[in-house]
This record gives sequence, structure tokens and C-alpha cells, in this order.
Amino acid sequence: MAPHWLNPFSNYSQIDDDEGHADDGDNDGDPNSDNNPNNISISPNQVSFTTHPPTPARNKHPKNRLKVTGGGDNETQSEGGGATNKSGMSEEELLKKPRSERIALGLMYGLINAAVVLPVMMSFGTIIYHDAAYGPYLPTLIKLTVISSMVHQLCFSTFSSLPYSIGQVQDAGLIFLSAMASSLATTVKQHGYDDEHLLATATVGLSLCTAFLGLGLMTIGKCKLASVVQYLPTPVVGGYLAYIGFFCGQSGLALMGGVEINGLSEWSLLFTEKRMILILPGLLAGMLTYFMVLKLRHMAILPTCMATIILTFYFCLWATGMSCDDAREYGWIGKAEVAGPWYETWKYIQFDKVVWRALPAQVVTVVSMTVVVALSSCLDVAAIELELGKKLDYDHELKTVGLSNFVSGLTGGYSGSYIFSQTIFTLRSGVRDRYAGFTVALVEGIIVVLPFPIIAFIPRLFFGSLLIMICTDLMNEWLFEVRHKVTKAQYSVALLTFALIMFTGVEWGIFGGIALFQLVTRLGGCDEGDDSTHGASGSGKLEEGTAEEAQRILV
Repeated sequence: MAPHWLNPFSNYSQIDDDEGHADDGDNDGDPNSDNNPNNISISPNQVSFTTHPPTPARNKHPKNRLKVTGGGDNETQSEGGGATNKSGMSEEELLKKPRSERIALGLMYGLINAAVVLPVMMSFGTIIYHDAAYGPYLPTLIKLTVISSMVHQLCFSTFSSLPYSIGQVQDAGLIFLSAMASSLATTVKQHGYDDEHLLATATVGLSLCTAFLGLGLMTIGKCKLASVVQYLPTPVVGGYLAYIGFFCGQSGLALMGGVEINGLSEWSLLFTEKRMILILPGLLAGMLTYFMVLKLRHMAILPTCMATIILTFYFCLWATGMSCDDAREYGWIGKAEVAGPWYETWKYIQFDKVVWRALPAQVVTVVSMTVVVALSSCLDVAAIELELGKKLDYDHELKTVGLSNFVSGLTGGYSGSYIFSQTIFTLRSGVRDRYAGFTVALVEGIIVVLPFPIIAFIPRLFFGSLLIMICTDLMNEWLFEVRHKVTKAQYSVALLTFALIMFTGVEWGIFGGIALFQLVTRLGGCDEGDDSTHGASGSGKLEEGTAEEAQRILV
């Protein structure tokens, strides 16, 4: 599941306010009114998907959300009952376009998608290997993350039922992978092994866990169990997503400050004069980028902000007379080994060096990751389904995600899934072929084979600002704005789940959140007339409206 800030393209269709879909009267109290900001429902006849700015703006302007229409004269839906697109062309017209035009369109939107997802994938690599023990080897480890993203994209572009799909390493499994990498580092070091054994154990261990995750997802899809997975309560999911935000923010601060932080008790390490100097520019850049994307809502904003951060950094180096070596020495750029040729990216994967006894302790984490990634993938599919305007086979899509993870694991990679925001953007842009996805994979492949490590020239504050942006959006959405969509009891469950994960770990925090939700349900706390969770009772299957709301996060 990707946060919606990864979706700076929220204005790829015009808001329907001027098209006569909504009644201008004051119907906020009517649960069936289009003016009710909490009304998220699906009509079997027609669905039009309008832009949906983050929660505060949506509440202020309730028309800017999912609309259900009944067949008026001003429909924005295409003839086949599918999604709208920028050109306003029907599905048949899009498919009949000359091959050269379709290839050019795919290449263009593939390059746009690559410009958005590549920096994020690199920052995800720094999160997975945030432990200080991996610091000197990050260039190669981040290349593995980019290769994994390329493998995911190739699998989705080849096997998905959605030819325009974008699939990459994703944040849902990120925390589990990071926890396993840190756990393996601790165990291996405690037994006195060197870095060669550590890197072998981590790279082989995480790739095997990803492969087992893929097998688990394929099994769930094969056994038609996707509907069962979707019963995980929304407040628990919200607490987990809020923790992803916190973890990304903490990792961003630690990365910029050049220090290892594993919890709130260690935040005091950040408050030194030098580390604050290193952190503040990235912190401000991340916050500013978030609000720029939030307010301007144009597809060029996020790439422009990312380029501006790097250009501004190097302009400041030039203005102050500081060289790259000086910046690296001070801490603005990370110190790391020089990565070898691309074919040496897998050099750490040495089975004879693996400390195998460190791996069985990760079984519970892998099982938990499988459940969470399965739910996250179902939410991604639900959001795409809403946009597409027709039913998708959740079990089939889970098998596709499972196959992608299995292949990624076999090639030394990490967990991934659909990036729903970029998939919807590509769909709305009129792309109906697989060229866009293959273009994204091609660009990622080019980055991998470059003869120099890009991370050696990208300032830490660039990756830190991206992580701060993710943190700001996820925590704002799931710790604050979510209170407008659920009952007070359910909101308490979300907060307590977040706290439990903070202090007991991801697996036990999620289990504890589910237990709390069941307790609240038995006490009637989920029956207070709020439909923003799973059905009227708050404990049933995730409905489409809830799924789409759960997807409204920022990258």
C-alpha cells in the first residue's frame, strides 16, 4: 500500500463540481447525500472517481471525493463502464490508437512514473538496512532494492491482468524486513561473526523470507482466501500505517544525523549541535515538499521538489567552497564503499557464509508479514477496482503479487505489490498497454548498471526529506484525521495499536490490536452507527469505500 503522497497526480481528472453531479443544497446530515463527507458508497450502476484532496480539504469541500451517480447526462465514465481518462476517449478508441502512438504514450508515462518511484525505492533501501552495521555497504544493498523493484515491475507488466499496472517494493512489508535485518545483525554480531557472514545472512535471509511470502500469497489466492484476509479491522490497519509513518520519520532523522536510533529512548542522540545542523534542512525540505504536493496538486510538483533539493544542496556547496569530499567528511553525504560493477551486486549472497541458526527466529515475523501484505494488496486492488469501474478478481491479483514476490526473493530481492496511485495515474492517462511498466523497469535497470553508485553523490538530506514527507502524511492521516471517520472506540483502538507496536513490536502489536478490537466490538463500541469501518458492525469484511479511504495516503 502506498501513501497517497506518492500520488502527486491527484488532479489527473477534473472535479465534478461543475458538471451537475451533486446537489448544491445542504445535505450534510443525510447519510445518502453526496454532500455528506463521510458517505463512501458504491453503486452497481455507475461510479465516477473525482480528485480527493487530503482529509481536511475534503471535509471542507465535501464534493471533492468519491461520487456515486445514477446515470445523469453529464457522466464522466467511458462507454465500457470503465474509468475516465484525460483525453476523454472511450476504451475502444484508446485501444484502436496507432501502435506508434501507444508506444510513445507508454514511454512518456513510464518515464514520469520512474522519476517518482525511483527515489522512493532508494529511500526504502535505507530503511530496510537502517542498522549501523550495514552503513558501509549501502550502495550495493540499495542496488539490490532497485533490482528488486525492477523484477517486481517486470512481473506485474508481464503477468498482471492490468496491463498498465505499476508494481514496486512497497511499504507494507518494509517494517518487517527492517526488523528482520536488525534482528539478524544483532544475532550474528553477538556470536562473533564478521561482516561477510552478516551480509550473507541478511541478504540470503531476507530474500528467502520474501520468497516464502510469495508462496504464502499464492497459496491464499489459490485457496480463494482473499476475502478472509480482508477481515483485518481497519483501526488495527490504521495503527500499523501510523507506525510505518513514525518509523519512516525516525529512520529519516537517524539517516540525516548519521546515528543509529531504535526507539524514542534514543532520540536524545539527535540533539547535538552538529546533528541538528545536518537534520534541519532535510526536515524543512520534507515538510515543505509535503505541503507543496498537498496544495498545488500537480503531477510535476514532486519531481520538481526532489530535483530542487539536490540542486540547492550542490549550489550551497559551490557557494561555500565545500568539496564533495568535505561534505562527505562532515556528514552531508554518506561514507560508503565504492560499489563494483552491476554484476557484483549479488556478491554478498554467499550461502556458505550464512549463519543459518539466526533464521528460525524470523518465522513469526514472516507469517505476520504475509497477512499484512495480503491485506495491503487487497486494499490496492480495491482502489484500482473503484477507478476501473468493474470487478477485479482479488484472488487472481493476490496470486500475481505472490508470484512477483517469489521471483523477487529468488533474485535476492524484497517484498512488493501494486503501487495503486501510480497504476491509477497511468490508467487515467489513457495508457492501455504494457509499455509504461516496461519503461519503468528499463529505467531502473539503467540505474543499476551505471558505472558509479548514485548514492555516493546524493545527499543524506534528500532521502531524509522523502522519509519525513511519508512520515508527515501517514501519521497525520492515521493518528489525527482518521478520528473523523470512525467511532471514538475505534479511534482508541487505532491509537492503542500504534502504541502497542511501538513498545512490543509489529507482530505482537498487531495481535494485541486485533484483541482490543474484538473486546471493543463485544462491548458495543463498534456499533455506534459509523459505516467507515468494515460494515455496519465495524467488524465485517473491508468494503470498497473503506478500502479506497484506506488507500488515501501520500507518496
